[in-house]
Amino acid sequence: MTPQEKTQALKAARIAGIDLQMLEANLALTPEERALQHESALELAMALRKAGAALDAKSPLTDSAAR
Repeated sequence: MTPQEKTQALKAARIAGIDLQMLEANLALTPEERALQHESALELAMALRKAGAALDAKSPLTDSAAR
């Protein structure tokens, strides 16, 4: 890839909304660090899902069409 092609690719990525700084930060992590980060995010997602289900169970709206 030529320097000009690389510059164009990076510009296209930015325009597409890719967070290149976050990508570079994640690539600087070891595979183990990335796995731990993923595990932490997954635990948060599962806790949020559980909290949402508990909130739904307490809601007076029981008809799924009303949601």
